[in-house]
Amino acid sequence: MATRAGRVRRVEALAVGAALALVLAGCGSKGAQNQNATGDTLNLGASMSLSGALEKEGKLTQQGYDYCASTVNAKGGVTVGGRTLQLHIDYQDDQSQPDTAGQLVDQFNDKGYKLILGPYGSATTGAAMAVVERNGQVMVDSSGADDKLFTKGYRRTFAVLSPASVYAASIVNAINELASPKPASIVFLSADDGFSKTAAAAGEAQARRVGFTVVPGQQFPAGATDVSGALTKVKPSKPDVIVGSVHLAEGIAIIKQAAELGVTPTGGFAETVAPPTPDFAATLGVKANGVLSSSQWVPEVKGSEAFFGTATDYRNGFQAKFGQPPEYHNAEATAACLAMVFAVRKAGSTDPDPVRDALAGLDEQSFFGPLTFNDKGENVTKTMSVVQIQSGKLVTVWPKDQAAGPLTWPGTRGS
Repeated sequence: MATRAGRVRRVEALAVGAALALVLAGCGSKGAQNQNATGDTLNLGASMSLSGALEKEGKLTQQGYDYCASTVNAKGGVTVGGRTLQLHIDYQDDQSQPDTAGQLVDQFNDKGYKLILGPYGSATTGAAMAVVERNGQVMVDSSGADDKLFTKGYRRTFAVLSPASVYAASIVNAINELASPKPASIVFLSADDGFSKTAAAAGEAQARRVGFTVVPGQQFPAGATDVSGALTKVKPSKPDVIVGSVHLAEGIAIIKQAAELGVTPTGGFAETVAPPTPDFAATLGVKANGVLSSSQWVPEVKGSEAFFGTATDYRNGFQAKFGQPPEYHNAEATAACLAMVFAVRKAGSTDPDPVRDALAGLDEQSFFGPLTFNDKGENVTKTMSVVQIQSGKLVTVWPKDQAAGPLTWPGTRGS
């Protein structure tokens, strides 16, 4: 029969064991052991909009990541500290929901995935950024452009794309420089998500700076397929140019419903994000002709590197693989993946802290343009291009040193 002292020691041992289990469980919540490299594989995690409101853009982003992985692997993989690793990307569907994106990045951390490629869109990227920072992961952002994301002091996310404030402002600059006769008035219609509002506000500010009259703008819910109320409100002011700060669904609705309501600006239409997406012209047909848009990438971009070559090489290789030319969502995703590859190679490690430091100091040219970041993690050295749909195809019209053809002005539709 156990003595009283023995029973006390046994209880104390059980208590210590329970406490140790709690400590270990707490440590486990910070992520499993680093699984960035397993065997001969470099593992990256990506929460992605594979369903939901941003499915179209999300699948284009996934396609760009896939092209990066297949190309890097075909050219020998990633050299890391004397080893050569094949690149693998693990996707999980965030259903276009920011909260889900954050949870999935947390789950990647629990699996030991410390190196993350960003989801599609600013809202989901913002949710992922907070989790990445908390967990000590590292993320390269391909499509979260809202400037506000980079005012929160995060130091572990790096965006390859130009910020939201450049999207509509670039369109304004192109019109101001190229349009003849120059329009007098402009109005901005915006979805009510953070990215679209930031882009519209910056576009309005730039329009005023260059001397346009800015008609009071209108907003509608993100993802809206009925924007007739906003169009009806701006119709009486007869603006020369209507700029939509939008994603695909709202962008299609503006053009389609403007025709139905007889809203016909004398200069034409311009939109962020939507027109370069293949579904835009495919859905609208001839109504898409003449619409301007800003683009993160065009085949006329200057710069090259060993994996993808020039922008023209990238276009040709992508088309050979997928049977269609790339658009900028594809290219910015490939560029984000490429930046991670450069950083891992430069760090000589797959551990997150050395990779983070390598990204912070990255200064590389690429098919996408420069890959370098300021102290907030933004790529502010890369300019945006402006394209126009002409005869159903995207034509780069601005800046002049990238132009593949002249601006058609006034923008014509139905021709």
